[in-house]
Amino acid sequence: MYNIIDINYTVSEQLNDGLIYINKDRKYELFNKRAREITGLSMANLTSHPGGHIEKGDIVVITDNRLGEDDGNLTLEDLSKLNINDKNIENNSAILAIGVYENKHLKPVYKYSKDTNLTDSFILKENYLGFDITAAINYEDHLLSITVNDITYSMYFYNTIGHIVVIDSKTGKIKFFQNIGYTIRNESIRDILHGKEYSAKGVSTDVNVIGKSIEYVIEANALTDTIDIALNNINFSIMSKVYEINKRPVLCSIKTITIDNCIEGVLLNIDDLSNMDKLLNDRNVIIENIEKSVSYMNKFYSNLPTGSFEEFVGNSPAMLKVKHLAYRASKMKFNILLTGESGTGKSQLAYEIHKLAMPNKPFVEVNCSSIAPSLFESELFGYVGGAFTGASSKGKIGYFEKANGGTLFLDEIGELPPELQVKLLYVIQKKVIYKVGSTDPTPIDVRIITATHQDLEKKIKDGSFRQDLYYRLNVFPVEIPPLRSRKSDFYLLMNKLMERICESYSIEPKVFSGEALNKITHYSWPGNVRELENIISRCIALCETKTIYADYIMLPKEDDHLNLHQQLAAKEKEIIVDTLKMFDGNKKRTYEFLDLSKTVFYKKLNDYNVRTSS
Repeated sequence: MYNIIDINYTVSEQLNDGLIYINKDRKYELFNKRAREITGLSMANLTSHPGGHIEKGDIVVITDNRLGEDDGNLTLEDLSKLNINDKNIENNSAILAIGVYENKHLKPVYKYSKDTNLTDSFILKENYLGFDITAAINYEDHLLSITVNDITYSMYFYNTIGHIVVIDSKTGKIKFFQNIGYTIRNESIRDILHGKEYSAKGVSTDVNVIGKSIEYVIEANALTDTIDIALNNINFSIMSKVYEINKRPVLCSIKTITIDNCIEGVLLNIDDLSNMDKLLNDRNVIIENIEKSVSYMNKFYSNLPTGSFEEFVGNSPAMLKVKHLAYRASKMKFNILLTGESGTGKSQLAYEIHKLAMPNKPFVEVNCSSIAPSLFESELFGYVGGAFTGASSKGKIGYFEKANGGTLFLDEIGELPPELQVKLLYVIQKKVIYKVGSTDPTPIDVRIITATHQDLEKKIKDGSFRQDLYYRLNVFPVEIPPLRSRKSDFYLLMNKLMERICESYSIEPKVFSGEALNKITHYSWPGNVRELENIISRCIALCETKTIYADYIMLPKEDDHLNLHQQLAAKEKEIIVDTLKMFDGNKKRTYEFLDLSKTVFYKKLNDYNVRTSS
C-alpha cells in the first residue's frame, strides 16, 4: 500500500494502480487517472458517439440479467416503450429485447428466462429491419454483449446490470451505447428510455469528483460501509477484496491513513476485475474481436467530417465503402465517374462530393439525355451574340462557365454525341473552352464529375464512346450498389424519405406497419431509391391515417405475382450477373466458380438475355 503523504499528484497520475483517497470528512481528495478509467469517470479514447437523447423510431437493443433489480430498476412498463407488453415477464427475469422506440405498429423481438441460476449463455440473434443484431448474456464470463452488424458493445457485471444500445433511425449509426461509469452519468436503460440526455463518447469527458462526498461515485453498498468502518478504526486494513463501484466489480485494498496517531482518511487501491486474466480467461479474445470490429468501422468513418453524406443514406458495408471512396475522391481534384443503376443516387453523391471539397463554389448539374443533340455545344460552352439564327444578341454563357471554380456534374454521360465527346476531351486536356461563334479561348477551372448507368466499355467496343475520353473521365471510379443488394439500408432510407416528404407537405410523419415493411423489403426495386421515394410519396398521398398499412404499398403487379419458378429464375440470373461482375466479365472463371458446365452456363446466358463484354 502507498502512504498518502508520499504520493505526489503528478506521480499518482502515472501509476498503473487505481488510487482513491477519501478524507475524514468523507470527501474525495485524490482520484488518479487509472482509478477514473476503472470507474468510468474518464471516457477518453472510446468508440465515439455525440451527446443527445433517444427519439421516436430509433431501434433499441437491451440485455438485462435481472429485470427490476438492475442498476435502473427497469420495469415492464418501461419495456412497453418498445411495444413489449407481455404480462408473463416477471421481475428478476433475464431479458433480451430488440424493438422500435415508441412505435405501436412494429413488432419487437424478445426472449426472457425466469431461471436466475443460468450458467450457460442466453442469446437472441435476429435480422431486425435489416440490421444483424445479437444480444447475449454470458454467465460464465459475467459479460453482457450487444452486436450490431459485427460491431460488439460489451459490459462486464458483478451482480445485476442492464445494457442498452440505440441505433439512430435516420442514419443507422449507433447513437448510444453504455460503457463503464454510466451509473454516475444517470444513463441506465430506464434513464435512456425516458428520454434523458446522455453524454458524448470518444472525447475526454472526465467527471470531476474532488471535494464530493463518497456517494457521489459509490452508491451505498458494502464498500461505503467498509470505508465508514475504516474512518473510525486507526489500524484498519483490508487486502484484495471484491466490491462494486458503478456496478463494476473491482479488486480493492483499503487502509486507514493516520498522522500523529490521528485518522486523516482512507486510501483505496483498486483494480478492474474484468482485466484480470486469472478470472476471465477469454478477455483477450473478446477485446481482440471488439478492436477488429471497431477498426473495420473506423476504416470508413475515421476521416469523415461530422455531417457529411447526411442526404446520401446508407450504412451497409457496401455503402460505407462508397462513402469512403467518395470522401477520398473529394480530397483530390480528379475527374470522377459514378456508375450504378438508374435511381441509386448518383446525382446526390456527386453533390455530396462537391460539398465536401468546395462548399462555397458553384455546383452545376447537367443531364446529357435531356438536351437536344443540336443544342449540346451551345448549352455546354455558351455562344456569342448572333452566333446562329435565333441566338440572343447578348450571347449566353454555357454550363462550363457557370461552374467555373467549382464542379460540373454531367449525368448520363453515355448520351453525349460523338462530336461533343471530342470537344469535351479537348476541354479536359487544355482547360479552355470556345464559345459557339468565337475563336477566342475562355480559360476554365472546373472539376468534372460524370455519371452513367450504361456500360461505357461496351459502348467503346461498338464505337459509340471514345476510349481516350473514357480514360480521362474514369480517373476515380465509384460504383453505387443497387438497393436490392443493401437491404439493411431500407429502414434508414424509408425514415429519411418519409421525414423529407412529410416535411415538404407540412404534415406529421407517418409510420409503416410491420406487414408494410415486410412487403417493401421483399420487393426487388429495379428503380432503386427513386422508385422507393415515389412509392412512399404515393402512400402519403393515399393514406389518411397515421399508419401506412401493406394495402397502401402499390407495387407493380408483375412482381407481386411471380410464381416459384419465376422467382428462382430471377434469383439465378441475379447471381450469374453478380458473379460475372466479380470476375470482370470473365466467363470461364464465372462458370467454374458457380460449378456449371460451359454448355449449361452459355445456355443460361442466352435464356436470361445476359449481355457480357467479353
